[in-house]
Amino acid sequence: MKKEKSGNGFFVVMLIICAVLITLIVFGFIVFINREEEVIEKEENGASIVLNYTSNISGLRIKEATPTTDEVGEKNLNEEEYFDFSVEVSLDNASAVEYEISLVKNQVNSNISNDDIKIYLEKEKSGTYTKVFGPDKFTPLKKNTKLGSKKGSMSLLSVRKTNSTADNYRLRVWLSDKSTLDKGDYEVDVEVNGIAK
Repeated sequence: MKKEKSGNGFFVVMLIICAVLITLIVFGFIVFINREEEVIEKEENGASIVLNYTSNISGLRIKEATPTTDEVGEKNLNEEEYFDFSVEVSLDNASAVEYEISLVKNQVNSNISNDDIKIYLEKEKSGTYTKVFGPDKFTPLKKNTKLGSKKGSMSLLSVRKTNSTADNYRLRVWLSDKSTLDKGDYEVDVEVNGIAK
């Protein structure tokens, strides 16, 4: 009879252990299902692109422009007819940055057609400004670009940078001498868009 009691005792102990294990497994499963999902957010700065300028507007606003030849427009030193700006790139965690310079025409303050506006962009190299775009007419984009310039603006230049630098630019805009207008008003704003890679 002692053997039967010890056999029954072992069976009872095993049932208790199984019941405890099943309870722990069910409890653990319920806790796992009901736990809140942990979201870890880490913000890293890839790079920054800053447009710097000293005038009251971020572009050119000219009233009563008269027809001008490309030769004169490219060399005009009248401060009211060009716009100096710089694009400053600071790389943080990104290995490179691509940025795009574009123009947005203010339709309200402009009465010159796109075909009659001449756009000319220079970049400073070793203290001298040299041509990087134009002269060409204002040609609006038909769709947004990958770098962020919007439909309707005009893309002038795309630049890739692999180090932190500042590039100096000079924008000139004039009324084409081929225009039938005697004079006209126009306003364009400079925009810089880009992505870090």
